[in-house]
Amino acid sequence: MESGPGAVAPRELQPHDPTRVGPYALEAKIGEGGMGAVYLGRGTDGRPVAVKVVRPELAGDRAFVARFNDECRNAERVASFCTAQVLGHGQDMDLAYMVTEYIEGPSLLQHIQEQGTLSQGLLDGVAVGVAAALVAIHAAGLVHRDLKPSNVLLSISGPRVIDFGIARALDAAGSHTATGQVVGTPGYIAPEQILTQKLTPAVDVFAWGCLVAYAANGRNPFGEGSLQIMVGRALHADPELGALSEPLAGIVRAALRKEPEDRPTSRDLLLSLVGGAASDVDVTTTLGESWTNPPEPQPVRSESPQPAAYAGGPSHTVPLEAQRAGADGSHGAEAPRQPTDPAGRTITDPGVHGPSAALPPPMPPPHMGPLHGAGPQGMEPPKARRKRLLVGGAMFAVGGLLAGGVLLAVLGDDPPADSGAQVKEAGPPTEAMLVRIDTKAGWPNECHGDIGTYTPGQDAPVTLVPGDTCDVLPERSPTDPSKVAFVRRKGNGAEAWTVGADGRDPRPVAGALMAGGRLTWSPDGRQLAFMGKEGGSAVAQIYALTIGEPEPRRLTQDASVKDDPMWSSRGELVFWSRRDGVEQLYKLDPRNTGRPWTKLSTEPVRAVDPEWSPDGRQIAYSRGNNSAGNIWVMNADGSGNRKLTPGGDHEMDPAWSKDGTWLCYVRGLAAKPALRVIKADGTGDRAFGPKNGTIGHPTCS
Repeated sequence: MESGPGAVAPRELQPHDPTRVGPYALEAKIGEGGMGAVYLGRGTDGRPVAVKVVRPELAGDRAFVARFNDECRNAERVASFCTAQVLGHGQDMDLAYMVTEYIEGPSLLQHIQEQGTLSQGLLDGVAVGVAAALVAIHAAGLVHRDLKPSNVLLSISGPRVIDFGIARALDAAGSHTATGQVVGTPGYIAPEQILTQKLTPAVDVFAWGCLVAYAANGRNPFGEGSLQIMVGRALHADPELGALSEPLAGIVRAALRKEPEDRPTSRDLLLSLVGGAASDVDVTTTLGESWTNPPEPQPVRSESPQPAAYAGGPSHTVPLEAQRAGADGSHGAEAPRQPTDPAGRTITDPGVHGPSAALPPPMPPPHMGPLHGAGPQGMEPPKARRKRLLVGGAMFAVGGLLAGGVLLAVLGDDPPADSGAQVKEAGPPTEAMLVRIDTKAGWPNECHGDIGTYTPGQDAPVTLVPGDTCDVLPERSPTDPSKVAFVRRKGNGAEAWTVGADGRDPRPVAGALMAGGRLTWSPDGRQLAFMGKEGGSAVAQIYALTIGEPEPRRLTQDASVKDDPMWSSRGELVFWSRRDGVEQLYKLDPRNTGRPWTKLSTEPVRAVDPEWSPDGRQIAYSRGNNSAGNIWVMNADGSGNRKLTPGGDHEMDPAWSKDGTWLCYVRGLAAKPALRVIKADGTGDRAFGPKNGTIGHPTCS
């Protein structure tokens, strides 16, 4: 699929560009702005991603990096509807980076520069989609602070907002911002930002109003000119809405009120746009809870990768002094020629350009029906049918809302006619999973375990690492499926071992002297975390060892008993501890061990065996005493705690399938566990194990 008009062609990597950041291989440079450069990258699964690499001078500012990491973690909580999902962040040597979903399509700025103002259907879709994105961002406790046309991408599935949350990180970079400066883009900065007052989500609502007016008219509602004039108009002048007609004009006018408390909230915007009532739904609590498995981005054709228009990049700092600024930010590409609208007038960029100039006369308003009336090409929706717009689980009454011919998450009341297409539901895992094979009875008091594999449907497992040893808890490398780590117990201690997925070349990991428990791979496959002890210490701590280095790094140092560390794909470690009495789940950031742990489980009930979902958004675990434990699931922040399995004795060792739609677990006495599988929604529970042999510690791959 080709990207839309206005997309910036990828540029070959130059000698000064990195070729890899963390686990991501970089293929081309697709943008550059005030905070850094954006690259087209690929993870180990081949999925295209956008990798934003921070400028070296910012990456060297500790205050900035700390705030940047905090804001990236916050941004990862944002629901992915109408936003570019934040997939992770990290540091690699002296590079700080953030990874987001790759979105194909031009930015709103590029589209208008190349194609002119939006059609009515596309304008309605942008207004609703960006408002929905703001609801998701604000529900996660964030403020975008730099919403502008170059931060809205027009994808095939609708508008997608990018770069939310990270503008705030610039405030921490003391050497890069100074008194009298404000982070933002002229023409989209709210009055309270100009006056350096407290910033709230209302600044994003103001920017939304400016953005919608720009999309309709091809110019900012406060015109263009010097910075002082733009600031003065934002503070004192009424906006020029031009081609906008009611009811959308009234909603935009309310969003552009000077006092933040007089503006509608993002939720109010959305409800006004789709015709809902505030008492019917609570968007704030609904968004972010239902969208746990966002759709995969469209694949990029390898022979001619077309990048998304990440041109707007990050926020930039605008001194409150006279200066000239370019349009939104700057990917470094040559600016396209100034286009004209159908009336022959020049369409301007939304930034500050040149000397003071009066606003041109408004464009004559075209014929417009109601906000939810005609779509592109004048096509009207069926009068007898009402639609419901699905926004993160909340349903709103809405007419046929189209964006450039693409229906934006609109579901009909009645099921569609049978088109003959069949959607096949993902079944339980079929690939070989890693397991512990009990060669003799006695577990866990006596261990006679081999590392092996079990392929669902086979009569018996297959041994990979035989011998008269106690080998348990296999874990496959997230970046190299041919490499497996496992624990070899010896007396009161243990060793970390690795082996090929074919059973060849088993060897101990130098420097990983364990105190029992399990081990876990870091998301980049370079480190192992495990339980260990120093000297005569009575309490085991969590350590991380970079494979190939002689000494591990201690991640915890408190006196509580703890175990079961598990690394997420997002870089966090979850584990249980008896810090508060009974075993409870906690998580920590191994990149910043000075931060306090986050407690996830809140009830005084035993919680052990935590396992991250593949996307790092959920945790499955065993809850309750050994004899009556069940498998439960919670969100990564501890919310949404729910019982998964229907009930039974001794349920433990949950493990997710690769696609996150199923979980394997074992039920029954520890000496003779029975392997089972269940859907992530709690249905489909069934026996899943071999007819011959006893296995445990499944990986469910």
